[in-house]
Amino acid sequence: MHPIWLTAFRDITNVTNERTMVSSALGDSGVGNNAPLYDVSPRVAAAATMLLANFDSLALDWAARLSVGGTHLNYFIVRQLPVLSPEVFLEEAHPRQTYAELIAPRVLELTYTAWDLEPFARDLGYEAPPFIWNQERRFFIRCELDAAFFCLYLGEREEWEQKGSRDLSAYFPTPRDAVAYIMDAFPIVKRKDEEKHGRYRTKDTILEIYDEMARVSGENAAAVAVGRQPTARYQTRLNPPPGPPCDAQGNFIPMAQWDPANWPSHVHQPKEAAVARPQEVPVAVFTAMIYPSTDADRAICAAALAVVEQSGILSSMEHLDALLLATQPEWCKAFLDKRGQSALEVARKSAPAALFVGQGQSIRWKECRNYLEKLGALTVAHGGKDQPIGVGAALASTKARLPKSVDEVVKYALAALVRIRELRKDLSSVPQAQRLILNAFEEQHRLCGLAA
Repeated sequence: MHPIWLTAFRDITNVTNERTMVSSALGDSGVGNNAPLYDVSPRVAAAATMLLANFDSLALDWAARLSVGGTHLNYFIVRQLPVLSPEVFLEEAHPRQTYAELIAPRVLELTYTAWDLEPFARDLGYEAPPFIWNQERRFFIRCELDAAFFCLYLGEREEWEQKGSRDLSAYFPTPRDAVAYIMDAFPIVKRKDEEKHGRYRTKDTILEIYDEMARVSGENAAAVAVGRQPTARYQTRLNPPPGPPCDAQGNFIPMAQWDPANWPSHVHQPKEAAVARPQEVPVAVFTAMIYPSTDADRAICAAALAVVEQSGILSSMEHLDALLLATQPEWCKAFLDKRGQSALEVARKSAPAALFVGQGQSIRWKECRNYLEKLGALTVAHGGKDQPIGVGAALASTKARLPKSVDEVVKYALAALVRIRELRKDLSSVPQAQRLILNAFEEQHRLCGLAA
């Protein structure tokens, strides 16, 4: 009987994307032709985990970028990629731990974040709840895996110097130089890191971990050379360590032996027992499914139409930004001069109070856009690069049925948007207060599926 989980890779891709090779484990479900499935033989989760980690490594992604010539990653390309042989993972990363034992817990934590992948986790010997999605932990675990795969692909420095060609040594005197070169082949990763952190954080972190793994390997090789027992081990900075709680030998500790009073902070609590009767769902939950359902929804729709009416065609991302500025006056004022700030305050007093939302409150932009498009008040070019939004034939008639007095507030939101366009040309000089607002905008872009 086959395990009820699948592994697949993304077919639609490009060498100019953030990542070219993207692979994932899936629950038992139907997939289309743009998610080609792959298998291992024998079909066991441990082997699938190694292949999954290999496919998602930056080292292999770099090779994939040299192989893809269009927008499809076909089977015939994947079959030619330099995937490591299974025996490689049985080599020791350090004493008493193979690369397979280092990789598996990390892939398990990255993969098993929802109950539909419980069969995959169970086949790996883990019978406990999913792991909590913690972005910073996930970032560091991915960096650890990438550093480990660079070690596997490039080998140790001594081997590099002894077996490498003269041309290779001229370009890359050490394996570390090759790692740095490969990392610079991912410009979107670099740009996003520099915009958010002021440095290429992914590259820096991978190199730090790679250096530590190389140091451990060097110390153990030196010990063996003089007849001593190698004892150096790579120690993760994460607490708790990646993956399930383990004993001193690296075996997963059964959940029954976990201390409920000291539950692992990176693991969800167990499922609650099934309720004896159907759970009562508040009316507000059903109301939220209807759009527009509140005065705020209707006021935001009016502002969304005013944005397009005053600006003409603009990208979905800038439409969202303008609506955020219109509904958050304090954000808007941060990008206006004193005269504009005063004028915005006057306009704010005459606008419907429901237009202005509190911090952390969603403006439901996507529902708003889709609703107005369905009415014919807006046009959305979904196939376009920036999903531009334009004036629809029913804009005037739709706006007439919505709250009034939003136009002046929108006018100053668009003035602030002009300033934001200028600031985005050189984020290094943006003041901290404005940068925090722009970061909040980027988070909204991501949540609405508009991130670059």
